[in-house]
Amino acid sequence: MFGERPMSDDLYMDAPEAAEALGISVPTLYSYVSRKGLRSFAVPGTRRRRYWRADILALLASFEPQGGEPPAPSTRITLLTATGTYYRGHDVVDLADRASVEDVAALLWQAPADQIFTDRLPHAPPMLPAMLAALQDAPTLDRAMSMLPLIERANPRAFDLSPAGFAASGADALRWLTALILGADAPSPAPVHRAIADTLGADLVFADLIRRALILIADHEFAATTHAVRAAASTGLTPYAAVLVGLVAATGQKAKIQRYEAVRRLVLEILGAADPAQPIISRFRAGEDLAGFETLPMHRGGDRRAQALLSACRAGLVHDPLFQRLETAVGVVTDLTSREPGVIVLLAFLGHRLGLAGNELALGTIGRAIGWIAHAQEAMAEPMIGRSARASYDGPLPTGALERGSGGGI
Repeated sequence: MFGERPMSDDLYMDAPEAAEALGISVPTLYSYVSRKGLRSFAVPGTRRRRYWRADILALLASFEPQGGEPPAPSTRITLLTATGTYYRGHDVVDLADRASVEDVAALLWQAPADQIFTDRLPHAPPMLPAMLAALQDAPTLDRAMSMLPLIERANPRAFDLSPAGFAASGADALRWLTALILGADAPSPAPVHRAIADTLGADLVFADLIRRALILIADHEFAATTHAVRAAASTGLTPYAAVLVGLVAATGQKAKIQRYEAVRRLVLEILGAADPAQPIISRFRAGEDLAGFETLPMHRGGDRRAQALLSACRAGLVHDPLFQRLETAVGVVTDLTSREPGVIVLLAFLGHRLGLAGNELALGTIGRAIGWIAHAQEAMAEPMIGRSARASYDGPLPTGALERGSGGGI
């Protein structure tokens, strides 16, 4: 009989040893499995894992010689691993199965849901009707970005940046953002998914899919928009302003807005074509990307968020003709490339199916605002970015300084 192999030996390291060698925390080590390709192996009969010592040493060798690799920003909000996404230690797929949007927001914001999502609604600015009338033809996000600062000013308690005050105003900002994106003139006290479903005239099946989508998309660690929110929030922003920063960053030309538009176009072509397979086949023949079906680095084993939302659609929309068209296209992509749809494909489908023409990814924006507020809250508790940090200047030196230092001209 073979005895149990020690957790650490010449070939393997256990998690604490590997984390110590790299100078990181154990949760960060878990994220390195997907982010940096560390290989890990389950220990039979336990929940522990071992890591190849060679991988750890190779990663150490790749670090900068002076002071090591710059430390990655830390967060206690979301963990991305090869096996799933976790909000404060909770599997996001499990949360989507059983929790409300308000429960998940409260989890991320660390506040009791019944104390922040109350029947007390935030105020509307006096000029709201005139502003909404003037902006009625503006794109949805432009309308929201224009109105949020005015709504913030109409609600003085938004400037209470204590943990409890910030969470309460976070609920207000989320409700107002939902109303503005849907074209409503006031926020609703109803659960967020019900407010969306009621405004759009959706039935209970779609209401549940909306709830699941909002939860699954709420946060994804340090996306580009989240970086922007954290940097700005470190100066002390309200939840309204944090959401505004996220919206502005999402429209940047270097953000993934081009990919979002490509996904939206592909989904609309699939749902409108005589043959739903044709948009896929024509792109595949031309060697073009199949937007929304990429394998993301942090989800090389498949994005469980997308898998969960697709399964829920299959269960609830079995007789829906538009969903069947999407299913046909998904099957073609899988046959051609073995790839699965990303969560963004399903968000675009739901947006179209709910009648959000031109704003098919609205659910993604509303859901991600929950994460932006959480990251703003966390960033404000940290030292302000840039308050004492120095830059490493690598531009041309001042001519005068060179002349004084060398005693002569250049």
